[in-house]
Amino acid sequence: MTTVQEHTAEIDKSAALKKTLTIATAIMIGSVFLSRVMGLVREQVLAIYGGTHFEIDAYVTAFFIPELLNHFLAGGFLSVTFIPIYQGFIARKDARGASDCFSNLLTVGSLIFAVMIPLAIYYTPEVLGLMGSHIADPARRALTVRLTRIILPAQIFFYWGAFLSAVQMAHKRFFWPALAPLVYNLGIILGGIILGPALGVEGFAWGVLVGALAGNFFLQLPGAMKTGIAYRFRFRLTDPDLIQYVRLTVPLILGLGLTFSNEVFFRFFGSFLGEGGTASLNYALRTMMMVVAVFGQASGVAFFPFISQLAVEEQYEKMTRLLNGVLTKMTLYLIPLTGIMIALSPEIIAVLFQHGRFDASSTAATAPVLAMYLLGAFGFSAVMIINRSFYATRNTLLPMLVSTGAAVGSVPLYWLLGRAMGAPGIALAGGIAMTAQGALLYGIWLKRFKEHESTAKLVRIFLQVVVISAVGMGCAWLLKLWFAPIVIGWRPFWAHAAVASAASICGGGVIFLLYEVAGVQNIKASLRSLIRR
Repeated sequence: MTTVQEHTAEIDKSAALKKTLTIATAIMIGSVFLSRVMGLVREQVLAIYGGTHFEIDAYVTAFFIPELLNHFLAGGFLSVTFIPIYQGFIARKDARGASDCFSNLLTVGSLIFAVMIPLAIYYTPEVLGLMGSHIADPARRALTVRLTRIILPAQIFFYWGAFLSAVQMAHKRFFWPALAPLVYNLGIILGGIILGPALGVEGFAWGVLVGALAGNFFLQLPGAMKTGIAYRFRFRLTDPDLIQYVRLTVPLILGLGLTFSNEVFFRFFGSFLGEGGTASLNYALRTMMMVVAVFGQASGVAFFPFISQLAVEEQYEKMTRLLNGVLTKMTLYLIPLTGIMIALSPEIIAVLFQHGRFDASSTAATAPVLAMYLLGAFGFSAVMIINRSFYATRNTLLPMLVSTGAAVGSVPLYWLLGRAMGAPGIALAGGIAMTAQGALLYGIWLKRFKEHESTAKLVRIFLQVVVISAVGMGCAWLLKLWFAPIVIGWRPFWAHAAVASAASICGGGVIFLLYEVAGVQNIKASLRSLIRR
């Protein structure tokens, strides 16, 4: 009888976990989707103002040093290294220990930022002098230096916000952290609209600073305080929790993570292209990242606290099933979407950005870059999920070694493909690196934590979806060719929008039909389930 009751309790617990994970994922997907919409509006305002001209090259390159500083001071890794440590205090019901750990880490990191930011501001010209051709022009270099110095102080706000958000997520509270990127993007947009007429592209840089402060500190502080966390000045370099945090984080800092390396490499290698090359890479990457954010970033953030809990309980088989479940859902929707987007990349870019100074030539330059980036969208998203599975087991060294190997190995690709193909080649190199890293990490995970049934199902569905998506992509492309002559003479926006809408509906309809025929997924049942949730 006891065994039956335990089994029933286990089923109930598993169902509750799935329901809570679904809710958390929905919140984060909604947040990331809205954030990416805001990010799209931000890029559209940039496109209207500067198109693919040198001012936008300077603005995009101005994030190069801040990205480096944020990476090497671990600003981007707090949630994956701090949450497991913090959750240990929650499990032991040790509120004082949790506050002490939080306070010490926040104080130590803030003091380091307080030293490094002024140094980075002072040496900005020297660092940028190592970059490519369009930085060598004195006027463009001066603009890039000025924008960099405005953006640099925002990094300490991101650091504070990461801690405040991590505390809330450790308590399964996602609402306020979900709003941070929305407010950040709103700050940039308002900076461009309000200050742009007087300050030019510099208005966007001031918007970065204000948006980072508002979204990552002022907005997060009340939510973190409601969890019961309390800050008091504490500076202890010998604290065991700080040492553990450093031990977990150093491999991530020393490694070249995929997101970090991609952001840095496209700016660095793009600086050797002609005018507009860096801008085209930026517009294409931001468009691709809208997709990745929904399927990879949001799912990964929501997924991490749950798989971290399973890791604490040493339920590794369940971890693999949970991982495979998330990857299966991503396969069903992300691969078809990216296939259709590749076929319609010129229309997508034209609809999104072809306004103001972003003209038809800008669209022609940016569309091939988007197509190349989209080839790696699934790999990029998968890495965000798989990495967190390793982090949940407090293994940050292995992902670091894999990501660093992929990043270092991609450098010749960036250089060779960039020289041979220009901006599309740089995007293709990034896509290849994304896919290789995702495949390697997943293989390593399966070798350590096997779960044959769910893995076999994932592989079978993946292969079916690739074939079906190729058919749907071909249908979308053929309809595009047939429909394009019909809209000749229309205004460009409406012509591109009509072609994209008709072709995507056709391609998507074919894919859903083949899903039903092949038994890959019952679309009606999935929609009913989604509506009930």
